[in-house]
Amino acid sequence: MTPKVSVIIPNYNHAPYLKERIDSVLHQTFQDFELILLDDCSPDNSRDIINSYASNPHVSHIVFNEVNTRNTFIQWERGVQLACGEYVWIAESDDVAEPEFLQTLVAQLEKTPAAVVAYSHSTMIGSDGQELSYTWHKKGSSGAINIFESNDFLRKKMLVDSRIYNASMAVFRKSVFSLLPKDYQEHRFCGDWLFWTYVCQHGQVIEVCQRLNRFRQHDNKVSVKSMSHGQNWRDNASVISRIADILQLTPLQWRCLRGRWMKRFHDYDGDNRQEIIREFPRLLDGSFFDVCCYEVGKWFGFLHS
Repeated sequence: MTPKVSVIIPNYNHAPYLKERIDSVLHQTFQDFELILLDDCSPDNSRDIINSYASNPHVSHIVFNEVNTRNTFIQWERGVQLACGEYVWIAESDDVAEPEFLQTLVAQLEKTPAAVVAYSHSTMIGSDGQELSYTWHKKGSSGAINIFESNDFLRKKMLVDSRIYNASMAVFRKSVFSLLPKDYQEHRFCGDWLFWTYVCQHGQVIEVCQRLNRFRQHDNKVSVKSMSHGQNWRDNASVISRIADILQLTPLQWRCLRGRWMKRFHDYDGDNRQEIIREFPRLLDGSFFDVCCYEVGKWFGFLHS
């Protein structure tokens, strides 16, 4: 019988968190899913942990790479190619899910045929699972269900910062995957931002304002490792520029966007600072007037209008 959801756990070197992650998937209140376990040639004891689940009836595939791909998005694609479900959940190997995560998000997608993705809010946790004070949801999680049209979501929730900031917090329709450009795989630091942008172009987006995902912060994350040599700035600038082009920003909106990123880039003092500016002049090579446009524009919603 074909499962409703394919859950993909792409792992690399996350043995300390892997059992908790897998168990949080297996203990979901929604049980109509297959589990695909992928390991990208981890040097730790991840293989032993994964093999201990080989006989679980939910596990449909276990794949161990013999050579590390150095690219988590290649693992995502491999998992989707194996997936049989109508929906896909990429459950990152260092995160944790609340038991009602799948039940809640799948129910919303079933009720909204025009939606391509549903996502929940997250609780930030540390390496030992302790809840952190930092949150992306400064106004709290009200429990509301918000449905956005595609361009409205891209403007309000993806242009300035990605509100789908962790793959573990989202479930999407598998059918949309084949429609996506592959250039997100080139961005090590924020390729997921571009991935979710491409997904959201194809239909409505559902925001579930409940903290059903636990997003772990630790020093072994790919995003942390990618911050050396300004690569995070290059990736951010490239992705933001692509989203701005998709939305066909007006000249005034470009000025506001440039002013915002010039402010953020101001404190970067790497040796390649000027090189990065020359590489992304539309976003980083502006004037004090751009910063003023941003400061005024953020009060009037210029970027979101």
